[in-house]
Amino acid sequence: MEENTQNPGAEENLEPQNNEVSDQANKSKTEEEKKTVKEAHPITVDTDVKSSDEQETKQEETIEKSESNKTEEIQPKDYSNSSAEELTNAFKELSTATNWLKNHSEIQKISQLFDEKFRSDLESVKEKFIREGGNEIDFFYKPDYKTNFDQLGFEYRKKRRAHYKDQEATQKVNAERKKAIIEEIKGLIGIDENINTVYHKFRKLQESWYSTGPVPRSENQNLWETFKHHVERFYDFLHLNRELRELDFKHNYKEKLKIIEKAESLKEMPDIMRATRDLNTLHKLWKNDLGPVAKEHREALWKRFQEATKIIQQRRQEYQKDIAGAMKANLEKKKELLQEMNQLSELELTNHNAWQKALKQFNRLREDFKNIGYIPTKESKQTWKEFREIGSTFMRKKNVFYRDQKKVFNQNIKQKNELITQSKEILEDPVWNTKVQEMKDIQKEWKKIGFVPRKLDNKLWVEFSEIHKIFFDRIKSGYQHLTEHQESLKKEKITQIDSLDKKQFSGQTDHVIEELTALWNNWSEQEKIGGQTEIELNKKFITKLKEVIKDLKLDKKALDEVQFKIDALGLEHDPDKLNKELNEVINTINKLKGERAQLENNLEFFTDSSTENPLYKNVEKQIKNCQTKIDKAQEEYIRLKQIKNANLKREDQKQETNSEENQEPEVE
Repeated sequence: MEENTQNPGAEENLEPQNNEVSDQANKSKTEEEKKTVKEAHPITVDTDVKSSDEQETKQEETIEKSESNKTEEIQPKDYSNSSAEELTNAFKELSTATNWLKNHSEIQKISQLFDEKFRSDLESVKEKFIREGGNEIDFFYKPDYKTNFDQLGFEYRKKRRAHYKDQEATQKVNAERKKAIIEEIKGLIGIDENINTVYHKFRKLQESWYSTGPVPRSENQNLWETFKHHVERFYDFLHLNRELRELDFKHNYKEKLKIIEKAESLKEMPDIMRATRDLNTLHKLWKNDLGPVAKEHREALWKRFQEATKIIQQRRQEYQKDIAGAMKANLEKKKELLQEMNQLSELELTNHNAWQKALKQFNRLREDFKNIGYIPTKESKQTWKEFREIGSTFMRKKNVFYRDQKKVFNQNIKQKNELITQSKEILEDPVWNTKVQEMKDIQKEWKKIGFVPRKLDNKLWVEFSEIHKIFFDRIKSGYQHLTEHQESLKKEKITQIDSLDKKQFSGQTDHVIEELTALWNNWSEQEKIGGQTEIELNKKFITKLKEVIKDLKLDKKALDEVQFKIDALGLEHDPDKLNKELNEVINTINKLKGERAQLENNLEFFTDSSTENPLYKNVEKQIKNCQTKIDKAQEEYIRLKQIKNANLKREDQKQETNSEENQEPEVE
């Protein structure tokens, strides 16, 4: 990055290189396009437009004249008293600079001065050689500085040739592109499509033409004349459609508003020379790339644009009146910014958020520093040196902080990984369900661990939370961690359940029930796994029995009786489900009784003579249906209650048996 230091009026050196062909093409395009627009839009050309155009032209001429005066103020450096080595260094500096192509005349002058100095040096050395008795035929003299200069010249000429060769190739590509655009415009003439669609295509082709770069000078005029001709043909084809003209006016109005807003925003730009160049560009866009707007908007738009232009011009005039003062003011601004940056670099920041806030503020100060205009040349190097030193100090402190932070982060990451490992070990432990408190303690430890970079922290948290979710889901669902023996029992029971598909039952209902009871008793007498696993296996066994019974082709009454028996067998060994169904039946009975009471109350609103009333009969019917449902629910309640009582009785008998077995024998 280079310091913004420049002598007054030296802004022209910042213009793009090799504008010679481009300027000629743009100038030709501007003149011809204005002519085309006037010819193609004869209705829109009136005295108001001409007045505005004349004012625009005068405004641009003022700005361009100011720019040309600025160029004339630049004085080329005098190399007449420079040594050969100094000329070599100057040649190298100019030929490798960013704007090397614009330095050609000065480079030629340096080359000419170098040749004169070398010839003078050569003659002097040659005379000395001959005086000392040397033969003129044997004389040869080519010092290192001549070799270096020749090499620089060779590289410079090679670079110029390559540049113009690339430029020529680019111009040829641009020429082909413009020829293609002309052909596409020709294709639009007479096309049978919606007129608005055609016009939008034409506008895009126009924009593409103007955005395409310069072409070879030999083809430029011919291409422009051809383009203009077919544009005129296209407008003839449109017959200056009124709706299309309004659409064109609307488009131009929006684009000119954008240009005005950009021009008005330039007053906030600190660098007045850059603002002036940007304003010139906006004037060219206004004049060359956009057509007219509706008559009622023309004067207001131009007046607003002119006012924005005057503000920039006044600032530029003030700047040119006191360039030295402006540079001193810029220097003071830069010193203030350097002081603020230095204060930031001296702060002792202790956390990530503070550093990020300081870094954002520091970068803003850096950008403000760069955007300030030119300062006196003698102050430039020192100011830039101080700017770099403060930046290096700030960044070095930042790097040290984050290097130390990285060590802390790594330690925090290590701690979180250790907690994840501990959680996995608990999950795989046979007695995992006894370590609920230990898992809760691990969660508390996790919260105490310090900052970890967000992306990695999210990844670790997903792994950690998934393990703990599995653990506590197991607690809620009654998950069992089975031993090898229990796993073996589980596989045997699953095999037994699958074998029910091959079981053959007799056709009589009583025999089927007996066989089912025998199967269930055999199942119940087998060694128990216990817990939730045992309950799930019992459910699977009952479900499989129901599937097998459905295939026996029993009549409905027999099938209901058999399924009732299967449900009863299942509920005998699933107390949770039994209690749940009992509660559901009780709730159903209470709800139905409430509905019945409400319906009976409704009957009281009918008189004795209303017994034939359809509404009365409907309520009576609803009461009967409700009573039927209550009777069925009560039957289900009695059945479930009998199963529960039988279970309680078995449990009591089992406890009595265990008590008798554990009772010590009496001593005689």
